[in-house]
Amino acid sequence: MGNALKALLQDRHLHAYGDFVAEYERRAKELDLPRPATPPTKAQYYRWVGGQVDSLPRPYHCAVLEQMFPGWTAKELFDHDEHQNQSPAKDDDHVLSPVAPALAPAILGGLWVTGYLLGGTRQCHIDLSSVTATSRGTKSRNYPPAPRAEGHSHGHETETNARLFGRHLMGYFRNCNDHYFYGSLHLAVLPGETILDGYYTGFINDTQVVAEPWRWVRVDPQSTQNIDLAEVTLGEPRRVYEALTSRTQFDRPIPLDEVTE
Repeated sequence: MGNALKALLQDRHLHAYGDFVAEYERRAKELDLPRPATPPTKAQYYRWVGGQVDSLPRPYHCAVLEQMFPGWTAKELFDHDEHQNQSPAKDDDHVLSPVAPALAPAILGGLWVTGYLLGGTRQCHIDLSSVTATSRGTKSRNYPPAPRAEGHSHGHETETNARLFGRHLMGYFRNCNDHYFYGSLHLAVLPGETILDGYYTGFINDTQVVAEPWRWVRVDPQSTQNIDLAEVTLGEPRRVYEALTSRTQFDRPIPLDEVTE
């Protein structure tokens, strides 16, 4: 018997115990816990994902798991019924429910290079995002490799979750490495399915909303064969951003070496 935790780990290709532990330890370091958050043993882990738990794990385990999966509570992660849902949020989008997807979400799966302007500035941010199809849209994560931002030592590690309405992806994003920045996204899938073009909305403070362009360009899958993304370094942000914005829907997917050093 599975649960939401198992489904989410499989979706992120983190189901193997070693991969899970590496991500667990990385997320534990982000938390200010009163004691070291030791990962579960291998036997404990497989009981977790096998749904063989009668009560929630220790509080520090729960805290790390909730850090790994923003928007999910530990109870939802271990609930046997929650894995049938793609999101812990209630299905409150009935206004758009009559708008069916115009293409299969699976078409959008793969690696994309994305670029946007940082809110309130003209500085460029770039990343490589791995997109996974869900039953009604997509999820993505933009690390590894490390994202880059113009004028900053590092970029934003971001996760997205979006639904497909017609040819429009609409959803939300949250930055994982600054603990507070989040917002919405609206991207049009251009004909050819090699470019996603649109905007994100975020905020500067509690009373000021910003909106900036966000472009996604599909990476040529042949150019990524035998490439370890953890060893890749993205190119200079301004150069890569301008390369993305100059492309049209008639261009082929961009080779990886055109956006890396």
